[in-house]
Order: sequence, then structure tokens, then C-alpha cells
Amino acid sequence: MSQRRFSPVVGVDGCRSGWVCAVAAAGGLSVRVVADFAAVWDLARERDAARVLVDIPIGLPDAARRACDREARERLGSRAATVFFAPVRAALDADSHEAASAANRERTGSGLSIQAWHLVPKIREVDAVLRESSRARQRVFESHPELAFAAFAGEPLSEPKSTPEGRDRRLDVLRTAFAGNEVSGDGGDSSEADATDQSEFDAERAYRETLDRTLRRDVARDDVLDALVLAAAARRPLASLPSDPPTDTVGLEMAIRVPVVAFSRRTLPD
Repeated sequence: MSQRRFSPVVGVDGCRSGWVCAVAAAGGLSVRVVADFAAVWDLARERDAARVLVDIPIGLPDAARRACDREARERLGSRAATVFFAPVRAALDADSHEAASAANRERTGSGLSIQAWHLVPKIREVDAVLRESSRARQRVFESHPELAFAAFAGEPLSEPKSTPEGRDRRLDVLRTAFAGNEVSGDGGDSSEADATDQSEFDAERAYRETLDRTLRRDVARDDVLDALVLAAAARRPLASLPSDPPTDTVGLEMAIRVPVVAFSRRTLPD
């Protein structure tokens, strides 16, 4: 029987110096830091990635809060605060937090958190790439690291990732997160068992090596952990929050993708 070809996938998280990209391919894991999201998309095309999962809002409301943000917060329970409500699209045109918050309040009744405002430059980068490239729209999807860790662990992780205990817990989850189904070369999900040896995917080694060659003022420890878990998630079948996502005014889906893990459906709240 011929062996199916499996394409690389990329997990992406923002960092102070740009974006952390964790690539999972047949040869194992590699991590690269790039300056902007155009470079992320260049890397994905260079590696012929079947799927890219990124921790950034994609698809922005004109009014009201996104259903995917509400559902994600419900799933995470006590960790709900790790999901920031996405800004309205009009906030992307603002030149200050005050202006963005006013635009958000006018359209949703709520201001914009300072954390969400700090995401706006990166939201603009991703939005520009997706609006320009139909191929990117077919392969780049929003996800959330804490939802991915919860799916792999069977429950939301109570330890904050900013603490040594939280980082150790997430490294424990990553040791087994790369086992399971892979994405096939056509971008679909394999129904067969993992075609590669999980030992090739040494997430802890990739994590340590990335920390050794980067500065913490450029790349935080949790940025690397988040990119790695999104790479693991990208190899799995994905569920969508909500299950029938709407699109925004420029045609981008307002959805958060979550990895489907055998036990996640029965242990995570609906």
C-alpha cells in the first residue's frame, strides 16, 4: 500500500519582535521568528503548509461581540479571561486606544480592553494578507492556545502560563499532543493512525532551542509554547466555534478552530 503524503502545518503566535512560527513536518519540528505576517505567509507557501493556525482574531464584527469569543470563554471557565473580545472592524482605523475604545463602545456598548488594543497592529497585518490572497483564506485559520491545551489535556489548565508551574504543565501536555491524526497533503484530515513517529516531534527540545537563540525581550517563553501547541492542533481534525460561523463584511469567517481530540468532547463543557 502506498504511503500517504502529509503536508507541513504551522502554528503561529505573536511576539514582541513579530511572529513565532512552529512548523511540524515529516522531519520533525522547527521554530522560526519572522517580522510580520506577510513573512508568515511566505514561510507557509515555502513549506507548502496545508494549514496555518494563528492566535489572532480573524473576521471582525461591525457591531456586537463575536459568538466565537463568547463560546471560547464559556469553554475555558475560570481561564475565560485569556480570550479577549475582538475589536469591531472600525477600530482598525483608530490611531489611539481611546479612539478605538470609543468606536467599539459606539457599536457594541463596550469599550476595548488595552490588551485587545495591543493586538490591533497584528490584526491589521493578518487582515491585509487574508484580504489579498484567496489561497491564504483557504489555509489560515484563527485558533486559541488555551483552547488547544484544554483539548489535549482534557480540561482547561488552571496554572497560568506565565508561571514556571504553568510552563511545565504545558510542556507535559505537548509531550503527547503530537500523537494522533495528521493533515494529508490535500489539506484534509487523515482517518488513519499517525504516519510519523511521535519521537520526531520533540516539542521540549524545540522550545529550549528557541529560547537559547532568542532574547526574552523579543520572544517570551509562552509565545513559543503557544506556537507549538497550535502546530500540534493544526495536525488534528478541527471543530469550529461556532459550528456554523458567520462571515464579516469583507468575507472573513468569524470562527475559532479547536482540535478534535478523542476525549475532549466528553470532558470539556459544551
